[in-house]
Amino acid sequence: MTAIAGLFATSGQTMPLPVLERMSALLAVYGKDAQHLEKQMHVGMARALLRITPEDAFDRQPILDHGAGLMLVFDGRLDNREELRRELGLAPEAIDTVSDSFLVLQAWKKWGRRAPRHLLGDFAIACWSRSKNDLTLVRDPMGIRPLFWTRQDDLIGFATMPKALFAIPGVSQELSEERLHDMMCLLPMQGQATLFRDVNRVEPGELVTIETGRVCKEKYHSFSARKRMHFASDEDCLEAFRSEVERAVSCRLRSISGVASELSSGFDSSTVTSIAAEQLQIRGKRLSSYTSVPREDFDEKVLKGWYANEGPGASAVAERHENIDHVLVRANDESPIDRLEQNIELRDAAPANLCNLVWINEILRQAASDGSKVLLGGLFGNMNISYDGAPYLPWLLKRGRLLELRRELRAFKARKPNASNRRLLEHCLGPFLPRWVWHKLMERRGRTNHLFDYSPIHPEFARRIGTHQRSKRLGWDLSYRPWADGRKMRIAVLERIDIGEFYAACNAYGIERRDVTADVRLIEFCLAIPESQYFRDGQTGWLLRRLMKDSLPREIFETRGRGLQGADWHVGAENSLPKLRATLAELKAHPKVGTYVDLESLEKALENWPDDGWESYEAMQRYRSKLLKGLSFGAFIRYTDPEN
Repeated sequence: MTAIAGLFATSGQTMPLPVLERMSALLAVYGKDAQHLEKQMHVGMARALLRITPEDAFDRQPILDHGAGLMLVFDGRLDNREELRRELGLAPEAIDTVSDSFLVLQAWKKWGRRAPRHLLGDFAIACWSRSKNDLTLVRDPMGIRPLFWTRQDDLIGFATMPKALFAIPGVSQELSEERLHDMMCLLPMQGQATLFRDVNRVEPGELVTIETGRVCKEKYHSFSARKRMHFASDEDCLEAFRSEVERAVSCRLRSISGVASELSSGFDSSTVTSIAAEQLQIRGKRLSSYTSVPREDFDEKVLKGWYANEGPGASAVAERHENIDHVLVRANDESPIDRLEQNIELRDAAPANLCNLVWINEILRQAASDGSKVLLGGLFGNMNISYDGAPYLPWLLKRGRLLELRRELRAFKARKPNASNRRLLEHCLGPFLPRWVWHKLMERRGRTNHLFDYSPIHPEFARRIGTHQRSKRLGWDLSYRPWADGRKMRIAVLERIDIGEFYAACNAYGIERRDVTADVRLIEFCLAIPESQYFRDGQTGWLLRRLMKDSLPREIFETRGRGLQGADWHVGAENSLPKLRATLAELKAHPKVGTYVDLESLEKALENWPDDGWESYEAMQRYRSKLLKGLSFGAFIRYTDPEN
């Protein structure tokens, strides 16, 4: 992977080289293997390389093609190299000695701005055209690689991370209140705005062209809820699904060193790990798999419907493959805020889940120490390969297919006799109830989902921005009622957040994080097949269960509830309560933090730190969610203050 940056003086004045050098230096942490600059009179680009794939040995960037009049930098990985070779008319033997960036340049020379439509993988691109005197910025459809830009009069700057743009004179770190509000309230990210007023983002699947006096944006890829695929039989659909999943795994195994995986006891990581191990076994290679588990003496209760230790299920998966080296990762006494400022600096953003950050960072450290360059995951799996199909039930009700709905409900009850009839009824009717009725139902169950229960946002800040009106404009239901359209729900969730900074931050550990379930072709396939492939005969996740029935152990299929990663987070936090209180005191002393974060509620939470009862829903919301998010956002606001 690569970190990229550049400057473009639209009026033809000389590009300030010292500024570009400073931008390059700020990004070196994300690409420690090589840093290079290329400059013309009024345009310059920089690249910091982290060598991951064999083809990175041939990478020479920035690329300046005098004949075509192009300067280009590419950050990412192409997953369709062979297809591109054929389309571009390159000789078969050439593919082994050219970099991904070279292929992108050839694609740009052939197709121009249509080139991104021919590319598959995780990428960000910047290309300057001499003949048109314009700069084009592109991101992959899932936004796995980040790309930001800014404009200061006639000077355009772009970079992998915002920090590099702050090297440009006049670019301020002033926060965008609207985007800060949206992130604190878990609202969808829409548009070009970022956490910084002077910094714009290229949206996932977007192409932005900047020239003198004009900015043109084009969405070259969007996921469709209307596309449909039909199969002659369920078996045909299953075999097509198998092919898509195996291809998505295979194209992510390209590495100059070891390959690792995150392995929980869930379906997504178990599937990715199992298939990756099988494919690596054929190549005579091993797979390191890392599982987050609580400290050895942890035996406390957790929230009903969850379990704390995913080690046994993950170990059962690993034991099925002789080429898996299984490692249990424990956070021990580390507090969620111990490396908070370091994580903020790497992301240029507030980490949203400090509990998970502890074990994620430990896995990254161990994987890098063990010699791995690639870490496989399945973050988006719930929206594709392991999608449970639950919206299929209200969908049947909406279309009046009552006999089929009755049959599925009976089958579900037969599989889960203890399932509450009331909750099944709520699930079927929920999408069609007024928000206030649904809210009352959740209050009766003790699951209110009040904004201020889980968000640390200051009530006055929320009132000033107009949270509920803004959520409606963004098309997000803060009551979190069930959906009756599974395709629209999955697309909304996939597009809800932009995690590019998170993936880029992993590069600082020398690791490229690759998400099999972020594969665009796999997602499009899963969106297009019938919803009945996911929910059948009362069985949720029917498609993946059939695919992996002979590959995964019974411990995975018979798991009851969900794994609560970082279940012992409060032990480490309790051991460092003085540090938590000192951090809160620093935030209270800052003139701006209290404007946005409800510090009073955080202080009360610390004052009333519970001795037990961590298994309650209220404790999870108040402490794991609200308190830790509040400390994270508060530290981020303080961090961005120029006077800090």
